[in-house]
Amino acid sequence: MKTVAIVAEYNPFHNGHEYQIAQIKNKIPGCVIIAVMSGSLVQRGELAIISKHERARSAVLCGVDAVFELPSIYSCAPANLFARAAINIIAGLRADYISFGSECADLGLLEFAADNNIKLGGDSRDKNYPASFYIAYKKIYGEEKARVFKGSNDILGVEYLRALKKIDYKSGVFPSKKITPLVIKRKGDDYITSASNIRACVNNNLDGLENYMPAQSYNILADLIKSGKTADINNISSAIIAHINRLDAHEIENFAEIRGGFEHKIKKACAFSYLNLINSLEVKHATSSQVKRMILNIFFEITRDEQKEPPSFANLLCANEAGREYLNKIKKNVGIKIIAKPADFINNRAYARNIFIDNIYKLALVNKCGEVNAVKQGPIILN
Repeated sequence: MKTVAIVAEYNPFHNGHEYQIAQIKNKIPGCVIIAVMSGSLVQRGELAIISKHERARSAVLCGVDAVFELPSIYSCAPANLFARAAINIIAGLRADYISFGSECADLGLLEFAADNNIKLGGDSRDKNYPASFYIAYKKIYGEEKARVFKGSNDILGVEYLRALKKIDYKSGVFPSKKITPLVIKRKGDDYITSASNIRACVNNNLDGLENYMPAQSYNILADLIKSGKTADINNISSAIIAHINRLDAHEIENFAEIRGGFEHKIKKACAFSYLNLINSLEVKHATSSQVKRMILNIFFEITRDEQKEPPSFANLLCANEAGREYLNKIKKNVGIKIIAKPADFINNRAYARNIFIDNIYKLALVNKCGEVNAVKQGPIILN
């Protein structure tokens, strides 16, 4: 039995994710599908719309067999660090394949980009980095090769391939057999829309949204919205602003992604609302996602060194019977600590940080009633 891994946010789980799973099952019949999914923070520098356990439950109800967490210090990181951490977890979990969506779906083109990186110099720090990188790559290798840096999924795909090349398969920590990439062409039609479009509807009108999400996922999201179990960063805005005001610029510069004197811009811009703070910092040399990640990194005091350290655990969030059988199969040969009982691992510094972020996430929920300490939340097991 082969194991196929997916890296995802499922924020929320939609038809495009279901399509990917169907394609995997068609290409590798009888496989076990595992997902490494972003924790409470996502790569755009935002809070996940609903809790990680509910997103994991949606995924398992819609075809994934087991969902593990990509800890928040990595899920709220640039593409290269996000991908590197996810690949380390996947390798530790003994996956045979990694599947990812791609705009171009050309593995040869993606492999070329992974093998031929470039470094930007000069005044590139004063520009939008993704756009600058694409322009520079196009000048060296031409439009055909550079087009992989125009699609967000292709960019992540390149980083997954780079991370795969850095795995030491002879170390004994990871499987001796290399993980095989399985590229799925992204599909765009009337029944598929992006997660960002779905999130935009959440605060307005859910009418018609069921056309873009599997029924199980839509029902979970609709119920959580109705009960106020969605996260709004404005609910912790005052705490974020107060924390930034407490810090000096030289303290801020130590946190992840702070560069080029941005610590001084942050101190100067610190307003009395999160939205005003972000708007005042979105300038030509930083994307909205980069600015939002900087602010969360400061608030949770996430450092560059922490993000560069490989994950030391794989936190199980949800599994079905096939997922449990897979876990039993690999438990004697696993390359990473699998956590099923959070309280047993609380003395691990990195895991304690993750629990802290999860508990702060709960403070951002519209309705906090009934919430419990994250250290008491074990995985959801579905029959």
